[in-house]
Parts: sequence; C-alpha cells; structure tokens
Amino acid sequence: MPHATDSEQPAKAAVDWQFLGVPVRSFNVEITNRCTLSCPECSRTGNPWVRENLTQLPLDLLQRLFPLSQRGALAGLKINLCGTYGDCIYHTRFHQVIAHFKAAGLSVMIETNGSHRSRDWWKKTCALLDHNDSITFSVDGLQDTNHIYRINSRWEDIIRAMEYCAPRVFVSWKFIVFRHNEHQIEQARELAEKLGVRDITFKKSARFRDGDDPLKPKNSAYIGVVNRNRRMIREVRSAGLPPAELDRRVAIRQNCFSGKGLAITALGYLYPCTNCESADTATWFYRNREHFNLRKYSIQEVLTSSKWMELQKLWHKASTAPGICAHTCGVHRDFQRSYSKAARCDRPNKPDDVIRIAF
Repeated sequence: MPHATDSEQPAKAAVDWQFLGVPVRSFNVEITNRCTLSCPECSRTGNPWVRENLTQLPLDLLQRLFPLSQRGALAGLKINLCGTYGDCIYHTRFHQVIAHFKAAGLSVMIETNGSHRSRDWWKKTCALLDHNDSITFSVDGLQDTNHIYRINSRWEDIIRAMEYCAPRVFVSWKFIVFRHNEHQIEQARELAEKLGVRDITFKKSARFRDGDDPLKPKNSAYIGVVNRNRRMIREVRSAGLPPAELDRRVAIRQNCFSGKGLAITALGYLYPCTNCESADTATWFYRNREHFNLRKYSIQEVLTSSKWMELQKLWHKASTAPGICAHTCGVHRDFQRSYSKAARCDRPNKPDDVIRIAF
C-alpha cells in the first residue's frame, strides 16, 4: 500500500456526508498503527504486514479532511481515536492532531492503554480537551493481572494518567473480562470510583477461541452474544454450503448503518469499519482499496462512489458480502432474536455486550 508525506495533496473535503441517507455522526480514526503493547489477540501482534507498514496519518491530510473553514458544519461530529492496530497516543504529532480537531469544532474520544507517557504529556493532553471530549483507558485487570493480556503495559503509567485526567476530563475505564481477571470485578469497580473516573465498563470479548481458550472466563455471564454468534458464523461459513443455504442461515446486519464509526485507517483509507483493512490481498477491500483512498478522493466522493454503491449491494446477501463483513456483521438465524434484544438503541445492529457501572 502506498504511503504519503505531509506534502501530498488530498482532494478537498466536504461536510454534507450521508451514509444511506443517514447523516454521518462519527468517525473511528486510527491516526497511527503503532503500539508499544503485544496483546495476544490483537490484530497487530505477530502481524508482519503491520510491521512492514508502520505509519501514521499526516497532520495536513487530517487538516484537509476536517478543515477549519468548515468549523460550523463540523459541529457535533465525533472523532473516536480507537484503532484496530495502533494506540493513538503514539502518533508523533498527537497534540497537534488534537489541537486541530478541537479548532475544527470536533469532539474527541481518546481510547488508549495509557502506558509509556509522562504526567507532563497528560497535562498537555488535558489542556486541549473540553467537556465534550473523553478519554477511555483500556485496562484489563489490576496491577497483578493487567499485564497478562496487555503485554508491555506499565501499571504505574496507567494509574498516574488516570489520577491526573479524571478530575479534569470525562474519563472511562474499559475492562475486558478474561479468566485471569474475572475475580477482580468488584476490586476494579472500587478502584475506579476511588480514582474518580465517570464509569467502568466490563466488556465481553468477541475474540475468544473455540474449545478451552485460556483467556475465556469460566463464568458464562462474561461470554457475550457476539462471541457465540461469531463461533456459529465461522462454523457455517467453513461448511461449504451452497449460497442459497448460507443466505437462509445468515443475514448481514451492518454496524455502520447508524452513521457512526465509519473508519479512517492509518494508511489513509475510508472504510465502513476498521476491520476492513487487511494484509490479505485476496479480500474485496484490498483489491478495491484505491477507490477508498482519501489521498485521492474526499470523504463525500468515497461515500457517493460507484464502488461504495457496489458494496451496499454485496451486503444484501451473506453469500456475496465481503468475508470480513460476514465475519463482523453476519448474524446467524439462531441469534437474530438475541441480537435484537441486546442491541444498543443508538446502534441497533450492534449488541451491547457490556456491563457498565456509572459513578
């Protein structure tokens, strides 16, 4: 995939973005695919393609996609800095990026593990944020367990960051429940309240493997509907069923249809979600990636392109949908009711596989 420098000239931005007639309300922007951690189930860990393509979004590309001249029209748009491969705080021009987003009238949601950054760095970060912004610390356990999954994380850095940020901005704690930390739910809740964070969310991972995955909690209450559905989807898709039978069993319910979370990847592509960026050259998105290239086209041009229209038609059936779409947004008929019951009101195709406690 091509890389770009800050001097490259992307097409002009537009702000009247529509997705299937729904106004675009947020983007999931992966400003860098760099990270210091080596989480076992992360898409970047052990991935040679990521190591060969370590990069970050140029500041001037972001400035042109979200121009200061359109501040009024951009008001209310949310930028979620949570990627598939990287941690946003390792962008070398992080504070300049945040300063631009805020100057453009955007609200910013930062998601990070919080390791390997100083108190002064966090002081500078908080000074750029306001009441419309938030920081979510992804910390999976306490001092004796967080590092088991979040390999290379530094507990003292995380706690120092949370202690400093919590009184100054809206801070959340996201805690993925694993076998090695499921006994610490109440302790984590108590610590979160002590630190002054606004809420703690215990997340049910969708990535547990079949069989006796050592990461999978023993308590089935922490195995969510998405994980169980995806196991069924893998089984059905690997069975070699005729297209008609596959379509009878699986429907595509796109998470992106709410106008939230459209993805801008670290390599500069606009996709329905961050999962679409892959090293697999056989995938539909890889083969068509230049149609989604924000260094060539504006956001509006991508969303109204013939290739985006083609993608929408492919979503009509599980047998024609790109593989990652079937994996991420396929719903087996046995889970249709569960998906609807557990859906989030703001994203009706995405079950809320979490336990959230607010303070």
